[in-house]
Amino acid sequence: MRNKKMIWIISIFIVFVLVIYIAFIKKDILKEETLGAGSSDNYKKNISIDKGSERKRDEYDSNSDLGLRIDEVLGDYKDNVAIYYYNLNTNEKYTLNENKEFIAASTTKVATAMDIADQVQSGVFSMDTLVDYTEEDYEEGSGVLYLQDEIEPLPISKIIELSITESDNIAKNMLRRISKIKTDDYIEKVTGEKVTPGNITTAQQQFEILYRLYTNPDGNEYYDDIIEHMKNTIYDDRIAKYVPYENVAHKIGEYYRYYHDIGIVYDENPYILVVLTKDIGELSDTSYEGDGEADDKYLVDWGESAIELIEEISRVVYENQ
Repeated sequence: MRNKKMIWIISIFIVFVLVIYIAFIKKDILKEETLGAGSSDNYKKNISIDKGSERKRDEYDSNSDLGLRIDEVLGDYKDNVAIYYYNLNTNEKYTLNENKEFIAASTTKVATAMDIADQVQSGVFSMDTLVDYTEEDYEEGSGVLYLQDEIEPLPISKIIELSITESDNIAKNMLRRISKIKTDDYIEKVTGEKVTPGNITTAQQQFEILYRLYTNPDGNEYYDDIIEHMKNTIYDDRIAKYVPYENVAHKIGEYYRYYHDIGIVYDENPYILVVLTKDIGELSDTSYEGDGEADDKYLVDWGESAIELIEEISRVVYENQ
């Protein structure tokens, strides 16, 4: 009987040990499964983060896509064009030949207007200051003042408006005559770059000018007026062609074989776009003077191809936003 009792006790003990052992194993399995589930969640989170990074990379790759699309638009004219695109929200940019020099034409009228606005802010002038017209201000081309028989004294505010909205050359000359500094010196001050004399510019310099106009670091209230004049310009082509017109503040420029446009587009993601061009299209066989010199030749279509090229570049940039 004693042996049977001992066997029974030992059996109960063995069963107890087995139950405890199984319980611990089950606990470890559950723990391992729980950890496994946690690790899987973390892995999924890591995947999600990676996908987020890939998405961001795709966004930056879109700039490469922009470059490819612009290349398609430019075709064989890549060396004849300078571009500076800058997204003011994301800081993304695309540049091409940004330091190549071009004749600026009327694009520098924006810098001239800003120069006078800065001097008004510092108390040198008032926007109501009347400026007399002199013979040295006379220049034909764009504008309305040269068509008048007599030019009455005009307030600075009106002269700035005419210089931007009408691209008036006489208005520009009046502003430069009364300015206390030369336009080139003002541009050098704004851009920090040496300016080549002779109304020469680069896309980089034009960007810096527009960037100052947009950011308005000194809180000049008259910068807003300049921007409004740029929005109300009579020229509704080039950068503004395929963009909602009311969103575009721009200033065109053209001089013989040079055709340009510089502007700020007030989109959901506002951006600056500068496009400078030279010799887009077929050149004439003869020159202005008839001597066949290459520099005196003209564009057969008088800039139509250049203007269309700027419009296509602007369209591609706008669609890339």
